[in-house]
Amino acid sequence: MALFRNAHHSHEHSLEVLNLIYGYDSFLDNLGVIADMGCGAGLDAAWWAGLYTRDDPPEPRNYKVYAVDQNIRQIDPEVLREFPNIIPIEADFTKRCIPLNADLIWSHDSFHLVADPLSCLATWRGMLNTDGMLVLSIPQTTYVVDNRLIIANHNYQFHNFNVLNLIYMLALSGFDCRDAYFYRKVNSPWLYAACYATAQTPLPPTTTWHELVELGLVHERIALSVEKYGHARIEDLIVTWLDKDFYQISS
Repeated sequence: MALFRNAHHSHEHSLEVLNLIYGYDSFLDNLGVIADMGCGAGLDAAWWAGLYTRDDPPEPRNYKVYAVDQNIRQIDPEVLREFPNIIPIEADFTKRCIPLNADLIWSHDSFHLVADPLSCLATWRGMLNTDGMLVLSIPQTTYVVDNRLIIANHNYQFHNFNVLNLIYMLALSGFDCRDAYFYRKVNSPWLYAACYATAQTPLPPTTTWHELVELGLVHERIALSVEKYGHARIEDLIVTWLDKDFYQISS
């Protein structure tokens, strides 16, 4: 029972982002294949598989949803019975693991566990169609709550992410971080990103911020910071999120 209580709690957190995405009708109209990387009990995959349009009357979107996890036995059997358009795949999601390229890769509470995040992002870009979207929800290991520094670390977690090193890795991996969405809620460890795959092949890890600016892969605010300091600084960054508001991420 504890497993499913945790799964429902995780899905409730996912809904904070999923409900925002639900408001983008034209974006959702252009999706056909979804990949949920690290699907757990499959509740997020079920949300995608059971999605309807906001038309009157609503029409089922009938997405093909790949539910990828190293242990697909944890997927709720009722989810698979209710949604035959969910295809469970037992695999290491850091490797090529889906038979068709996806229009959207969803990763909630899973990316922070990969040992080689740069390699994983490059692989995911290769599994996305050009202009396909990657949506990440990542718990940080180091964050601030009410001016108090919190440091925590879970099993299999080797990296801490902030918005700048995440943008750096995404851009190196061939994602557009100029026309992209980022967010971190105040007093929360969660860092969010939503960005599009470009036709740019992954770049070597020796690529500099200056080169990313020249390729047009990062936001103009980062370009100004790089021009001024030679590197990116968080105080110069203002980001937009899926709620269409602007945010200054301070940590």
